[in-house]
Amino acid sequence: MTVPFSQEVQLNNQLGFTNTGASGSRSLFRIDNPSCHCLPGQPWILIQSGNFYQHLEREFLTPDLNTLAPHLWLVATQSSSHIDALHEQVLKGCNIVITENPELHLTWANNRVFVKPIPPYMLSNAFWTAQLVPSTSSSSIHDLRCEPPTALVEAALGFMRTYYYLIRHESDLHVAKQSRLLPASLTDITLEQWHACITGFGDIQDDQVSPRYSSYGTFRLSRLNLWAKFLLRRFQFYHINRQYGKYFARFYAPILFFFAILTVVLGAMQVSLQADVYEDRGRHHWVGLQEISLWFSVATLMCICAIGLVLLSLLIYMLLREISFAVKGVIRRRRYGAQAQVARKESLA
Repeated sequence: MTVPFSQEVQLNNQLGFTNTGASGSRSLFRIDNPSCHCLPGQPWILIQSGNFYQHLEREFLTPDLNTLAPHLWLVATQSSSHIDALHEQVLKGCNIVITENPELHLTWANNRVFVKPIPPYMLSNAFWTAQLVPSTSSSSIHDLRCEPPTALVEAALGFMRTYYYLIRHESDLHVAKQSRLLPASLTDITLEQWHACITGFGDIQDDQVSPRYSSYGTFRLSRLNLWAKFLLRRFQFYHINRQYGKYFARFYAPILFFFAILTVVLGAMQVSLQADVYEDRGRHHWVGLQEISLWFSVATLMCICAIGLVLLSLLIYMLLREISFAVKGVIRRRRYGAQAQVARKESLA
């Protein structure tokens, strides 16, 4: 693996590294403050710490989404590039909400989209070279960190690749600065500088990133919460409603709609029955009104049934369309994978 961007175009100059010997092991250090032994923007992550990678894994790994990955075709579009740029998120009325939970990165609920900011050290060539590129040996004082966990490298690559799609225009860069998605030191960078640094992540292939990023971009949180009950064996993927009132409030509208329909149906049935009673009693001077009431009640019942049938048909159509789209995506990806394997074999032959 090579670093996706060079030292010349890096956007963070606070870190450097030295080779600790002929073994090829690398030692990371702070250039801006040699007495400081923590990562930029992460004072609790010490560079020399034995559990250095454990801290990074909490920052980037998505074990729950990786577990759901084989079934996520039921939840989201099967395309790693299915990520709206930041200006499009704003255009759709979404509020960009910062999250430090990697599981929530690029999930959305109602008018909120959750985005994890880029840590400053992720824009340093020295950090990638010293910590995420495997060394040639593990015989140094940094034995615990000489071989970075594959899952961490894949998650880091996938995370950074999402920003290749999020920030593609000048307006996206402006939104990112306003939303504090970029480090505070980058308030004056230009689009050209950003593009030079991030463009290498656009060449990262799906088989180089973690399962969460290999086939999917954004997720609807409500669908993740639904499928978490069956696939993760827990009530919700993530609780966004911390109060019972807000949780149950979403059921009020459908319940009121159901009772409104039920009230109309019962009222129409009562009118039709009452019209029959008046007719049986021989009150023929009200025959016109009786007939109107009877037929109006029947027409009301038919309208309610028609509306219900249309709504049910629309729901079934939308579900079938999404399932069809998901199945076509699975077939297309398998076909593409088979063609890629054949091309790879031919290139090696």
